[in-house]
Amino acid sequence: MRTTTCINEAWRFVKHADSTASAWASQGEPVDLPHTWNAEDGQDGGNDYHRGTCWYCKKLLVPELKQGQQVYLEFMGAAMTAEVYVNGVKLLRHEGGYSTFRVNITDQLRDENRLVVAVENSDSNTVYPQRADFTFYGGLYRSVNLILVPESHFELDYCGTPGIKVTPAVNLETQRAIVTVETWQVKADAVTMKIDGQTKTVPSVDGYAKAEFSIENVHLWDGLDDPYLYTAEASLPDGDQISARFGCRSFLVDPHKGFFLNGRSYPLRGVSRHQDFKGVGNALAMAHHVQDMEI
Repeated sequence: MRTTTCINEAWRFVKHADSTASAWASQGEPVDLPHTWNAEDGQDGGNDYHRGTCWYCKKLLVPELKQGQQVYLEFMGAAMTAEVYVNGVKLLRHEGGYSTFRVNITDQLRDENRLVVAVENSDSNTVYPQRADFTFYGGLYRSVNLILVPESHFELDYCGTPGIKVTPAVNLETQRAIVTVETWQVKADAVTMKIDGQTKTVPSVDGYAKAEFSIENVHLWDGLDDPYLYTAEASLPDGDQISARFGCRSFLVDPHKGFFLNGRSYPLRGVSRHQDFKGVGNALAMAHHVQDMEI
């Protein structure tokens, strides 16, 4: 069975260090995540905020593993590049401050583990965006999770994706939707998928499985009027399970008439929202997101 544990508490932030060893040896500043080192200087209008490499350190305890069990760290956002070290061994470098990424740490684990993450927001010619009219905040500004999965599990290594993809195709005339579900898995011979009371078990070939479902009298996702979502579930014989919520809708864009949702004109109105807040930078807690949505 998969378990996911948030490990946002009890980190040490080290602003200046020469190496992972010196960062670990430094006293640093106790912090909880989400965190950015530009919460103040990134918002004072001076355009002289700190850009460089800073370090996050944490003692990591992992429960006793069952045979074949795998352990991943999941980073929901590290700006703008990150290098992950476990017990002094560099396991991953990730470039891009706005995407989830994961790293398998199983082979490096001990009874007590030293986790060090070097995060950098320096000016770069390889990481986008390169120029902008906003602050390039640095830090672990979203949650970090510890994920334990059985030896047979849904894929976790590909670009932070969940291992499941759902594609609905709606026919408005027949009020029917054909929903294609695709999954990627490790060491599994078959996958069981469920949607809207229907269940199908399909073979896994080279780590890939696919099934189609037909939903009659489909309940449409209809924007703000009725944002209805279905749930697709997938499971493996050894117990790993994942799910994805999705909406069934038809849409098109006419170059002269604009956007159409479910066969009717639907004007799009958006807002240029940045993930930042006074005094905390981009390291928003859920309460900050909710406050923004209530505007």
